[in-house]
Amino acid sequence: MNKLLINTPQNVKFEYNLATLGARILAFGIDQLIIISYIVLTVFLLVYSGIFNLSDSWTTFGLYSLFTLPALFYPFILETFLSGQTFGKKLMHLKVVKVDGTRATAYQYFIRWLCSIIDIFMGFGAIGLSAIILSRKGQRIGDLAAETTVISTKVNTGLNHTLFAEITAERSLTYPQVIKLSDQEANTIKDIYNKGYKRKDYNIILALANRLEELLSVKREKSPEEFIDIIIKDHYALFRDK
Repeated sequence: MNKLLINTPQNVKFEYNLATLGARILAFGIDQLIIISYIVLTVFLLVYSGIFNLSDSWTTFGLYSLFTLPALFYPFILETFLSGQTFGKKLMHLKVVKVDGTRATAYQYFIRWLCSIIDIFMGFGAIGLSAIILSRKGQRIGDLAAETTVISTKVNTGLNHTLFAEITAERSLTYPQVIKLSDQEANTIKDIYNKGYKRKDYNIILALANRLEELLSVKREKSPEEFIDIIIKDHYALFRDK
């Protein structure tokens, strides 16, 4: 799976998994099924209400267009109000973000939706698929125009295999001041870090690192995530035999 590497201004490095082509196709298929189901249901209700029996064809057409309009704007509306996700993307754990990893704007969602006319519906999706395959960041034409991409929101468990791993060998303490922390506080630190990493919110991690500096009266010389990792490991090494 391709990666999108982000180095934030606070020197916190995040690694995003770009959405796979298969996952994006499945998400699109789910969304289209929802749209078709909505249109079918809407038409059924309009027929049942007798709206198509009106003598004024323009009024009939206007009301039909009004009720089916949400289906046309479905991707734009959902991505705007669900922070880059439609129901299909949510089910497939995908999300639209800026190429720098931050939340996209309503304008960018609109550009993506507008360009879908070209790269999805023209050529039956061939243009969009080709762009995604050829693009280093998995971007279709709409993504290139809006400076966005689609990432997987599934948590990368690879970090948990190394970060906060149990220490079996003897090691010297980098910060003996961790003696000030209780087990409960250490677990809270770990939970907050995991929450920040899962959300890709480096502000949480930075705030946590700054708070630990203040609480332990130490000076951080590494990146925030490395500093927090050392604090947790020092605490474990100090208290594991007690």
